[in-house]
Amino acid sequence: MASFSNKSIEEIKSRLPITTVMADYAFIERKGGSAWVKCPFHGGGNERTASCRLNEDNGTFHCFGCGKSGDIFTLVMEKEGYDFPLAVENLAKRAGVQLELSSNNDSKSATRNEKEELYNLYNRLANTFQYILKNNSNAQRARDYLKNRNISEEMQDTFLLGYAPPGARWLYNFLLNKGYSKDFLVKSGLFSKNYPDFSLFQDRIMFPIRDRQGRVIAFSGRDLSGNERVGKYVNSPETLIYQKKDNLFGLYEAKQAISSGINPIIAEGNFDVIALHQAGFKSSLASLGTAFTDQMCKNLIRWFSKITHFNLLFDNDSAGIKETEKAIILLSSNQMNAFVHTLKRGKDASEILEKYGRASLEEELSNPISGFDYLVKIYKKKYDIKTAKGRSDFVKAFSLFISPIRSQVERDSYILSLSNMLGVNTQAIIHDLGNVKGRERDIDDIQVYPSQGSNLTIEMRAMLYFACHRNLFPQYRNRLRFADLLEENPKVIYVALEDAMREGISDDSLFLSLFSDDELRNDVAIALSLDEYREMNAEALEELLDRISLKALEKRRLITSEQIRLESELNESLSIRELLEKKRDLDFEIKALKEKLRKG
Repeated sequence: MASFSNKSIEEIKSRLPITTVMADYAFIERKGGSAWVKCPFHGGGNERTASCRLNEDNGTFHCFGCGKSGDIFTLVMEKEGYDFPLAVENLAKRAGVQLELSSNNDSKSATRNEKEELYNLYNRLANTFQYILKNNSNAQRARDYLKNRNISEEMQDTFLLGYAPPGARWLYNFLLNKGYSKDFLVKSGLFSKNYPDFSLFQDRIMFPIRDRQGRVIAFSGRDLSGNERVGKYVNSPETLIYQKKDNLFGLYEAKQAISSGINPIIAEGNFDVIALHQAGFKSSLASLGTAFTDQMCKNLIRWFSKITHFNLLFDNDSAGIKETEKAIILLSSNQMNAFVHTLKRGKDASEILEKYGRASLEEELSNPISGFDYLVKIYKKKYDIKTAKGRSDFVKAFSLFISPIRSQVERDSYILSLSNMLGVNTQAIIHDLGNVKGRERDIDDIQVYPSQGSNLTIEMRAMLYFACHRNLFPQYRNRLRFADLLEENPKVIYVALEDAMREGISDDSLFLSLFSDDELRNDVAIALSLDEYREMNAEALEELLDRISLKALEKRRLITSEQIRLESELNESLSIRELLEKKRDLDFEIKALKEKLRKG
């Protein structure tokens, strides 16, 4: 949420032209009197011709290739992984602007202060755990454990490894003595929900999780007690500064390598990442107690424009094979190729480093296969391609992988490979691929198709119009009720418009900061740059609002009809009479509104 005044935002924009900030990420070209760049968001900045135009009049950019739009704040947020306040603070420092807070800022300041306090606490604790590991006699077992796993002291320092000693309440008492309040510690993510003074981390090797700026935001702890009643690994719960779906272990440590053009390696566990870094594979990361998600993939593609493909290195067990399959399909849905590393001498990278050393791990990782070839390998084991049914199922299994690919050349290449492999003509394969629904197979959390196509819904068009004409929203908000909206994104925009109205936000950058979802924020940013939405069209708006009202009325009539049916089964005559009157009124409103739309 925004916390800075409109005046501060405008002053920063006036001192920092879009060309000045964009020059940090791409070379500025001049064509036809306009500034252009090769888009820093897609294609790794390697397009043949520049597709991203910079509007120097209003300080915005728009890429005609990938659709990204925004201003200097959006640009820095996307490329540096900052939230809006951090982007503002960095650009203000660069522009020499003294920031002013907005007048309605008390609750936001409290939240921001709490976040800063959490950052300070987690960084302080990381140093404390590291000190205990290195110097405390009670940590000898932890030091021996790391030595036995062949983890060098250099890697221990690189990843800020530490040790949390045994004892349920030691951390709670330690932090109370340092001046932290009980209420704050309850929200810190360090203690049990059921027993607020019991630490989640006891007798564990501690892995600090850092964001792209190097701030410690969470912990992962590996148990050393051998107690079977506790989990081998415990990860921090989500807090104000940590969300699982957005973060990966090793992100900060891999940042420099990936930024320089080394493609990321997605591994399965903390020790795997450390083992890979120790073997020289500095672009290695791992998800945190969850599968590699669509959001993680999108974040990496957005933050690191030089990524051309992803390398996958999951365990060789059945769960690892399943995760690899899901990751390949997920990457395909994001127009990214995958290369898969399979290990022969151990189940994971950490085991190979521990038993055989760095050279063996390097050798194992020297010959990856493509994601397509990996799927061929596992699907041949799953389906009997000697039979007609097996060949059909084999082809259909590739639907989630091939369907999202936008490049016709790439799609045709895969289809031709399947055709040659099975001895079946390409048209038959295309037919079978087209007959498989995107969700038919059990692949979780994969968005195969884009969330929004070019044809926006009525609700979305109306709310984008109001986003561009926020001065109109107060006079229409009584007519367009929040309850009339049936879709999630239009509801989010409605809430943002309410917040902007209440807080007096007039600046577009501040308004965009109200959206936490990257895709929705980009949709709104694009609308703000398009004449289609910026030009006033009262008749079009009236029709949109009428159609939204009609949908809402029809839904209410459907609910009322169902209530009448239920009440009739219970013989509640009085209730039925009231409901019938309600339905009659709804019928009248719907008929009148349809007639109005027909005449219009």
